[in-house]
Amino acid sequence: MPGWDCSTHVPLSITEQSIYNLNHRKVLADLITRAMRIKGDVDVELFERAIPLVVNSYPIFRCRYHDEPAVRSFDDIELDYMDIRHMSEAHITSFLRQFSSSPMDLISDQLLGLSLFRTGEDEYIFLIKCHHIITDGISLSLLWAESLTAYLTMEAGKPYRPRGEATDFADYINFEDTYLESERGQKARYYWRNKLELQHEAVWQASHQEIVSIICKEATLNIEGREFEEIQANAGDAKVSLFAYLCAAYQQTLCEFLHHDFWLNTSLSLRLKLEHRYILGPMFRYGNLSVCRNESWPEKLTRLSQEIKRAVRTAYAADSIGPHGSIGHNLNASSCFLVSFLQTEEHHEGFSAVYTGETSDWVEVGEKLKIHTTPLPTRLTPYGIYLSIAAYGGQLRASFIYNVNCFSLKQVECIMDRWRLRAIHGSQEKMPPL
Repeated sequence: MPGWDCSTHVPLSITEQSIYNLNHRKVLADLITRAMRIKGDVDVELFERAIPLVVNSYPIFRCRYHDEPAVRSFDDIELDYMDIRHMSEAHITSFLRQFSSSPMDLISDQLLGLSLFRTGEDEYIFLIKCHHIITDGISLSLLWAESLTAYLTMEAGKPYRPRGEATDFADYINFEDTYLESERGQKARYYWRNKLELQHEAVWQASHQEIVSIICKEATLNIEGREFEEIQANAGDAKVSLFAYLCAAYQQTLCEFLHHDFWLNTSLSLRLKLEHRYILGPMFRYGNLSVCRNESWPEKLTRLSQEIKRAVRTAYAADSIGPHGSIGHNLNASSCFLVSFLQTEEHHEGFSAVYTGETSDWVEVGEKLKIHTTPLPTRLTPYGIYLSIAAYGGQLRASFIYNVNCFSLKQVECIMDRWRLRAIHGSQEKMPPL
């Protein structure tokens, strides 16, 4: 595989091309941010050397896009340091929210920002902010973990060499292109074209509605202990994955609350495939799960389980012509819903929950430092509701990121509670009436 040897001539991946095209059609604030509070004795000069050492070893993070069709260029990234000890905690919070949510221009801006803010004598905030076109959330968390490891290693007086990649994102793009041209890829493309053709009229109508704003808020739900055990047991009894079970509960809940056609998309991480586990870049794929209102609960579980398995096998073709690629971002937010799932117990990605923002507990790293994540503004999304689910440490954390022009907080709370009850009780017979 060619890798980045001729980096400026490496074509865009399907995901990159979709986001690039979208940014030329309408404004999309598609940013991912992580903020880590650090307490301890930080060597700022070493931090400024160690973090860029790791980041700049991955060309995808240094990537910039120009012209049409898009051509890549690459620029090294530095870490910005700012002393804000003079600011109050309220001002720091406000500053962070504004700083992390300010837009990035896809053409003219650096697409990965690294900042270290000193907030106290031995207190700091490390902020990473990037455009989704160069990375996904898992990649960002892995980069965060590796960057901190580099700093701690160098602080201990040991040399650190970035681990590098036996297979990098440019290799992955080549793999993707090869797959799409293969017999299997052609069959997958045929499958998705037929699947989406059945929805052609409804898609056309939905895509010609007035586009609503993508301003979002978030409501979260933690399920643990006996309730989580019951949900896992229910999925096991039905002989489906936990992901398929939770997707079924989500779709069934939306069918009860939405009285119009809608699309349920699922994001599928290719890191669940062994060959792409450690490649950093924008590697999520989107598959469209059919919405059927008139089916029993067992029928829905069986159907969605089969559709998810099919989508995992054909995700490359699904994204190239499917909801995220050719129609998804043309749909009105009120017609399009997304669900993603991360199960870290089964798919260890080399980072703990602190790197994903799934916990705010203090975690000791090394002898001198402890860290925890700090909340930032909800990422904007073009969906009516984006349900992000993470299973880790014996609990299920569900984030309902909802479009404020489509739903009120009270409506989302009702949907959220109904989804929880559906996951616990399963069949219609056991569910309390709406």
